[in-house]
Amino acid sequence: MAKIVWVLVNCNNKKEAQYIGMAALKARMCSCFDIMPRLQASYFWPPRKNKIEHTKGVMLILETVKNNVSLLRNLIKKVHSDTLPFLGVLEIDVEQSYATWVRNEIRS
Repeated sequence: MAKIVWVLVNCNNKKEAQYIGMAALKARMCSCFDIMPRLQASYFWPPRKNKIEHTKGVMLILETVKNNVSLLRNLIKKVHSDTLPFLGVLEIDVEQSYATWVRNEIRS
């Protein structure tokens, strides 16, 4: 098994996720991206105000390598519509041939 990284980003809609995903893909910061619908997200906003917000939106998953995470974070923070977007990073075990494909498609 080999390691790749998923960068997870909550986006307000499909259009925003596509914009971020395509920007990352064209810059070869990721090898591919997926967009998944979110049925519901509930959270306190604004902070410390005891008000619960409910939204839907989508989850953007960017496949990359560990060395590209900071580049992706900078891009996402620059173009995301939220002042405090969720950015999560998961290290994933994949087959060696898949990890090789990911590495060959990006600039790191």
